[in-house]
Amino acid sequence: MDAHIENTSAVEGGKSAFASFLALLWRGRLVIVGTFIVVVTVVTIAVFVMTPSFTAKASFMPPPDDAGSVSSFLRDPLSAVLKRGSGGAVLDRLASFLNSQTTRRILVERFNLRPHYKARNLSEAMIALEKQTRVVVTTEGTIELAVTDRDPKLAAALANCYLDVVDSLFRDAQTSHARQMREFLERRLNENRRALAEAESTAKAFSLRYGVVALPEQVASLVDLMASIEGKIMALDVQIGAARQVLGPDHFSLRELTSQREQLAAQRKALIETKGRGTSDPLFAFREVPERALQWARIEREIKIQTLIQELVLQQYEVAKLEEQRDVSSLTIIDRATPPEIRSWPRRGRIIAISAAIAIVWGILLAYALEEYPRLRRRIREMNDLHSRSDA
Repeated sequence: MDAHIENTSAVEGGKSAFASFLALLWRGRLVIVGTFIVVVTVVTIAVFVMTPSFTAKASFMPPPDDAGSVSSFLRDPLSAVLKRGSGGAVLDRLASFLNSQTTRRILVERFNLRPHYKARNLSEAMIALEKQTRVVVTTEGTIELAVTDRDPKLAAALANCYLDVVDSLFRDAQTSHARQMREFLERRLNENRRALAEAESTAKAFSLRYGVVALPEQVASLVDLMASIEGKIMALDVQIGAARQVLGPDHFSLRELTSQREQLAAQRKALIETKGRGTSDPLFAFREVPERALQWARIEREIKIQTLIQELVLQQYEVAKLEEQRDVSSLTIIDRATPPEIRSWPRRGRIIAISAAIAIVWGILLAYALEEYPRLRRRIREMNDLHSRSDA
């Protein structure tokens, strides 16, 4: 019974509050309507007076992985970096080109944007251009570029110039990396030639002193195996050194090369443990072979190692020379920017609708404040009178 009475009282209280709110709206209708008209009128005039802005959009993607190149990073020094299968490294690199100071400086100077942005210096103009530029890397492997300006033709021209500048930087980067790779391999090849010449001189001196030494078949086979493993390890060291110098010490391609080297190093370790018998020389297993034969085996092993390294490095060096001279791949342009016909700002309908809603709320609050203000003053006056009488 009591619960039913409480529910009835709550419903009647809600109806009474709603009726009071409607009564407030009716009493303050002139204030609410006036506020609505003033706010909406001012906002409408403002949005039509505002200078409209236009956004030109363009999109592009890296060149295909096989566009005039090969998969090995030694045949295309940037393919390991600019490769869509590399966790977005290529997209991040291209996005950094778009957001670089070099790119903005070129655009500011080419289009003389300092007076256009009313900038006092080049830095302020570059900052203004940055604020009007938006770069988005999509999950589909493309880059979307948007440039906003009061002039639709200028916005489209800036967006297309961004594409041209980034394509030029992309090409320069590939050429630069190819040149660095070629120079590194050239230095390493010269070192190998000197080492091979020294080993051959040692072999010649040994032959002149002791004559030709015939190696047992097992020793010769072990020498070939040791030379093959050591040569491959040292060739991988060349690749790792080239990748570290050209691509950076943290590049992902180093992990694969390092893994290959570790596998070969494990084979070498197993060979030493099997044949070395506690020493670091696998030829120790053939200590019963005459010392001169073992000396010749070590000389022959060194010659074969340096010969194998020369073959591998020379092949890589020739490929690097071709990569430095070939035409590098361009970006794949999906959409070039065109002058937009529809403004991107101000969005007049949305702004007017939002301002109308805000005006209604302001009008209601103002009507309530105007109605409550006399009551509040009267209560304050009554409280002051009460305090005066109590003090007396």
